[in-house]
Amino acid sequence: MKFEIEGSDSLPSVSGGYLYISLDGEELATVSVPSPAFEDRYRDSVVENDDAFEDEEGNQYDVSIFSSNVGVDWVITVSNNLSDSNIKDRIQVEYQANEY
Repeated sequence: MKFEIEGSDSLPSVSGGYLYISLDGEELATVSVPSPAFEDRYRDSVVENDDAFEDEEGNQYDVSIFSSNVGVDWVITVSNNLSDSNIKDRIQVEYQANEY
């Protein structure tokens, strides 16, 4: 079974930040959120960070984070090798921006 978890935050990650991914309250991974590129205020430039990891149950996680001047978006693709249809409800994602 494969599914996606999507999320966003409308505030730009001016100083970067972190995406914390947990399963049943236990932290699985911390993924870096890049700062957007403010090179040209008239262009919408997006900076992307990709990461991948596996949990103890053998589930694969592919993380893509997109940071721009309009906020942060993320997509986590989970490939579940078990028939646990409730795993989507067990995953928590929290975004924390670095302070300026």
